[in-house]
Amino acid sequence: MAVLGSAAVVPLPCPPAPEDSMQPTALVFCALLGLQGPAPAPAAAKPAPVSPTPPPRAELVRAAVEQLLPLQEHGEWPYEGVYRVQGEIPVGYRVGGTSIVATALLKAAPEHEGARAAIRRGAAAVLELLDHPSMAPSSRDAYDVRVWGHAYALAFLCELEAAGCLGPDDAAARQWRPKLVQVLAGEEIPGGGWNYANHRAPASFVTAPVVQALLLARSQGLEVPDGLFLRARRSLECARHGDGAFVYSGGADEPDGLGMSGAVTASLAGSAGRSAACESTLWLLGGSSLDRLRGSALQFFDHWDDLAARRGRPGTHEGPYGIAPYYFYYAHAHAAQAIECLPEGARAPLRERMLQALLATRAADGTWNDRVFPRTRNYGTSMAILALLEEKATLPARWTELQAPESGK
Repeated sequence: MAVLGSAAVVPLPCPPAPEDSMQPTALVFCALLGLQGPAPAPAAAKPAPVSPTPPPRAELVRAAVEQLLPLQEHGEWPYEGVYRVQGEIPVGYRVGGTSIVATALLKAAPEHEGARAAIRRGAAAVLELLDHPSMAPSSRDAYDVRVWGHAYALAFLCELEAAGCLGPDDAAARQWRPKLVQVLAGEEIPGGGWNYANHRAPASFVTAPVVQALLLARSQGLEVPDGLFLRARRSLECARHGDGAFVYSGGADEPDGLGMSGAVTASLAGSAGRSAACESTLWLLGGSSLDRLRGSALQFFDHWDDLAARRGRPGTHEGPYGIAPYYFYYAHAHAAQAIECLPEGARAPLRERMLQALLATRAADGTWNDRVFPRTRNYGTSMAILALLEEKATLPARWTELQAPESGK
């Protein structure tokens, strides 16, 4: 599959953000939609009834793929949030959103002619957008979402390479993979980890997906400095409470220095949307254990109602635990991955619970949406697809360099 093609960088239509939502908030790395319209609508169509005998996963995925294809806009599946750059959706959101959807299609329907054509358009759009001035490497201490686009573009291009979709004419795609590794290395927070809200303290939910993109690149022979992984592991260990909750950003000066979690955003409930992402990433880095992994998955299910209470609701970090709606399907995808890191005998019952959780919020048209705006279906549906396919996915290679004693065991 040749991925190059034409994709004009054009502004995308979006309603204006309201006055009380114009200041950027610290949004979750994979789901950054916070736009509040004057008359919020439901997050998606009425949920489909959950049958006692659920449809096969393959059927759910096929239906979702057919819904994603017509949502493409000028080659893109943009992610939309309250944050604007000169009144427009930031290019980082457009790159990241398109990369996530195209990755989901690549994994779900590699032989589907329409999906293949859409992936080609998406890849061309991503490559062109990466050359946009607002995607230039930056370590400014400012709210800046370009790191989101850089990380997911790297993961997407590596997935294209793994699938054998990069041909001899796709030089730009091949050249961008090592360039993006260098860009992400330059965007590292001093001391380790990544954030888009500032450049002073790492955010655990940002660091986890960036590390996994870098691990994928490393597995394909790209040079990724070991120090990036070592510092990221330490930053995540310093962000982990004794009971398995992870702080939103920052952390202790030393691993295991936080004690038990608090009562709001750093509580088990407040952390339920990010704990599995952080714990599975630590597992890949040699900083977790099977008990911690299983605990992070159970934490997701134990506090699923707390997450679901904020799904499709206006606002961001609200409610008793400060949970933002855009954690919802991010959490499902990463909890599904944590399940697959467990021994085979422990996976089946948790896979079934994940399937039931996804069916509980699936719309009648076969899509998923955790926000109040229709455009967000592209992201929510893609994350649900990735969660459904996780049992057949290849996990990122575990980091085996610099064999420090594993913590958390």
